[in-house]
Amino acid sequence: MGLKTKISTCARRSTVALITGLSFSVTTGQAEMLAALSEHDFFTDLPVVLTATRLQQPVADAPAAVTVIDRELIKASGARELVDILRLVPGMIVARHSNSDPVVTYGGLPERYSRRMQVLVDGRSVYQPFSGGVLWNDLGLAIEDIQHIEVIRGPNAAAYGPSSFLAIINIITRHPAETAGQHVSTRVGTNGVRDLIARQSNSSEQLDYRMTLSTEQDDGFPDTASAKRARFANLRVDYRVTPEHTFSTRAGLGRSHKGRGIENDLDPERSYTTDSAHVQLRLDQDDAMGGSWTTQYYYQHTDTRDEYLVDFMGLAIPIDDNVRTDRHDLEFERRQQIREGTRIVWGASARHDRVTSPTYFGENSPVSDDLYRVFGNLEQSLSSAATLNLGAMYEYSDIFGDQVSPRAALNIRVNPDHTLRLIAARATRTPVLVEEKGLRVYDLNSLGIPIVVPVLVAEGGLEPETIHYYEVGHHASLADSGLVLDTKVFSNRVRHLIDGSGPSSISFADRGGVTYRGIEMQLAYWLGPRTRLHGGLTYHFTRTDYSDGRDGRYGEAIPRRIFNAALTSQVTDQLRLSGTYYHYSEMNWIDGDPSDAYDGFLDLSAEWELNRHARLGVTVQDIMARGYDARTPSNSDIYQVNRRETRSFATLSLDF
Repeated sequence: MGLKTKISTCARRSTVALITGLSFSVTTGQAEMLAALSEHDFFTDLPVVLTATRLQQPVADAPAAVTVIDRELIKASGARELVDILRLVPGMIVARHSNSDPVVTYGGLPERYSRRMQVLVDGRSVYQPFSGGVLWNDLGLAIEDIQHIEVIRGPNAAAYGPSSFLAIINIITRHPAETAGQHVSTRVGTNGVRDLIARQSNSSEQLDYRMTLSTEQDDGFPDTASAKRARFANLRVDYRVTPEHTFSTRAGLGRSHKGRGIENDLDPERSYTTDSAHVQLRLDQDDAMGGSWTTQYYYQHTDTRDEYLVDFMGLAIPIDDNVRTDRHDLEFERRQQIREGTRIVWGASARHDRVTSPTYFGENSPVSDDLYRVFGNLEQSLSSAATLNLGAMYEYSDIFGDQVSPRAALNIRVNPDHTLRLIAARATRTPVLVEEKGLRVYDLNSLGIPIVVPVLVAEGGLEPETIHYYEVGHHASLADSGLVLDTKVFSNRVRHLIDGSGPSSISFADRGGVTYRGIEMQLAYWLGPRTRLHGGLTYHFTRTDYSDGRDGRYGEAIPRRIFNAALTSQVTDQLRLSGTYYHYSEMNWIDGDPSDAYDGFLDLSAEWELNRHARLGVTVQDIMARGYDARTPSNSDIYQVNRRETRSFATLSLDF
């Protein structure tokens, strides 16, 4: 028996053992326990979400397909990195351009910079103005500080603007009062994993605060220059000015060192540094009449320094890939109950984005854009069983002009357990600054070589991408069986896709579009009071390509299937076992060759409560490791090769 066969057999046996153990804890007396549990036991904590409209709404009444990853599921996942938790979201594609550049996108169209999804942290957009996407490894968020994650699976530009094109992720951190005391956790594992987190929190009548310090380190993928190490400091302070007014401050600093490059004269292996910082000031007011308002300002900054030498015609040529971004954002939001059955939220914001990079923008550096937004959503109860939501966002950009993103949704509660959802929405994605104004030219005349090499010359005048989205959804909460099931049938029509990866392309351009339709299901099933199954399945049954030349590249960038499952059980009061599985079928990378998840990603985790102060966790990740994570050897001339391997780590947590 070969080594790979032995590993695969071992993985299957481990999986069977885990599932058997979990099943035993469920089936013993399961019928009696379920019979004893009431609807209140299962659904008292049915999630209330904010992200769909900026109004608090039960998941069943939200005008969107929503996934809520709560604190218990986050803990049970055993995940070390935030992006691994997002594999629990139906339809989400999580892969890696490199160890330091995770790629997260919803539904399809993967590329190094996932520009079509909005990501918020406590209401602060971390979408990058330079190249789009998110610097996931520089967010500085300790998983221990995350309360829950809300994901809107579909366009939500009506509430949060043009970057909310395919989906939106809203990460909500824990209130300091929930983490009062001291917490220390250390994580050690294979692949050079060395993490440390220290947190101090306190709560008083008027003031709550939390300070978290963290370090992260690992060696990356095998045989690559992809090691990373980072240090972060985060502070949150909540001050109750009056019984109705709360002023909160969130701030953070970070520095990371990450490896990149390949064994290539033009892209040598090296280490680069990213400094990050943010400060967010927020004032909330709640009145006794059911109304409230929020005013917030935030500033965030990233500074990436990447300087190296390339060997060209025997000459050592210095390259400066440094990029600095600065964002200022001011927003006001008002929530009101006009009368019984009628609620409205409205607001406005102003944003200034500035990017400094002589290499990427030439003589135009720095470049900037000012954005102004007005938004609103009306929630109207048409009857005791029907609720209408009408919302829209108007945005004006100094560069791209006017954009309007509307949405209409009707929720019909057929009975207390079943709700139908009808949605029609239009969203846009305005180009990021490098797509519209990028200018990267290597002029070698100063080195005595009469050559000018254009790498990126933006033509400008790009039109925003557009998506027309239609959904018929069904939400079922079946208290008698402990099952919550959400199903949607949907259609996406994407046009004016901005792409810079065409043959011999040195500019971004409108290169066509894609239409895809499918069905998506999300399941939460309490097999008993101690055991929970969470899962999702996305199946795209049509993928029609409208790319230039009709070469199929955009249709094939939508995987046929995406599947995830998580099973967790509190076997005893001291022991919790969990397993997660994630898989997507073959898809074409917009900026690379096709890849798939091979046998999928299987992680197993166990946590023991040693005493009331200490917990010990062990996680084994990617047990069925085979092949590559996104970037394969067929891309080795331009990208690092991400060869998968099984990894494991142990985590010791202390609370005082």
